[in-house]
Amino acid sequence: MRTRRVLLCAIFIACGLIEWRLLMAQAAVALVTGKQSIPRNFNTYSLFLVCNPQWLDAGRNSGLYDLYRQFQAFGRAIGDENAAIWFWNSNGYERSDAVLAQIVDVERSVRFCKSWKLRPSEGPHLVITSIYPDESHLAASLSKDHAIYKLGDMSPPDISRLLANLTDELVVNGKVDSSANVAPANADAAKGPPTTLWVQLLTATQQTLNTFGCAWSFKVSAGPVSADLKSCKAT
Repeated sequence: MRTRRVLLCAIFIACGLIEWRLLMAQAAVALVTGKQSIPRNFNTYSLFLVCNPQWLDAGRNSGLYDLYRQFQAFGRAIGDENAAIWFWNSNGYERSDAVLAQIVDVERSVRFCKSWKLRPSEGPHLVITSIYPDESHLAASLSKDHAIYKLGDMSPPDISRLLANLTDELVVNGKVDSSANVAPANADAAKGPPTTLWVQLLTATQQTLNTFGCAWSFKVSAGPVSADLKSCKAT
């Protein structure tokens, strides 16, 4: 009887570990709604920030659902240790672009833009940071190792195509191998992702540069990896 109980306990523990790992894998792309906190214990965080409500007006919101899906794919291409964050006001959304535009949590994004000194007119922004974006201390939560895409008022379909190209390049180069740099239990103590992440992002962006007009730019600052790329250079 005792042996059976031990066996059952072992099965329950094993099932719990499997379920936890599945949840962590699913959380690699996070739908953050309302007061829900950003998940912890990831090596990197990719945040899509919409700080200008005019970008979501009726004349520009076409393709928003496809953009959200493409952002998910981009997050997965970075790797399993990356959490891709998109802020909604509600998790009961439909595939209608007009409905989605109404529940994008602009106010929450604005807090990030203010703290990280991102101009709404240069957005939307895609920010990739190597430490947990703690909303109670936002000014200190943009790590020294980070990358910022300023998407320059591009339309959702244009951003979708840009992310699709970046995703293709990342997939061709292979997902970032972060197995040697797994986040510890205390995410704030993490040393950050390997340099290969920033190199792959830079390479993918260089391959895509000048393909989508002059509206967007990319800046990465991560130790030895540093660049400030403009999609069109002034002559």
